[in-house]
Amino acid sequence: MTLPAVKKVVYKDLPIRYYVVGTVAYICPDDLVPIMELDSKSIETNGEKAWDKVEAGRRIFPFFDFFDWFSEQFDDYEYSDDVVMLDPMPW
Repeated sequence: MTLPAVKKVVYKDLPIRYYVVGTVAYICPDDLVPIMELDSKSIETNGEKAWDKVEAGRRIFPFFDFFDWFSEQFDDYEYSDDVVMLDPMPW
């Protein structure tokens, strides 16, 4: 099986890496940390390596401007109850 390619979107010069399996985008939680700090907000990744858009949205909701932008970027993707972890992880 070929591993999905890592894609990227950029928010205020800060990259957010993600990969797509089927119709679900899995976002790199560590990439969200510096973005949340732009608005003096903190975010805990708890060592998790990937979040779907719903889990990421829950974590970033306090930063409303970023949440709106993020929602538009990932609107075409679905969510998943189970995270598909790649081996090896691309980040």
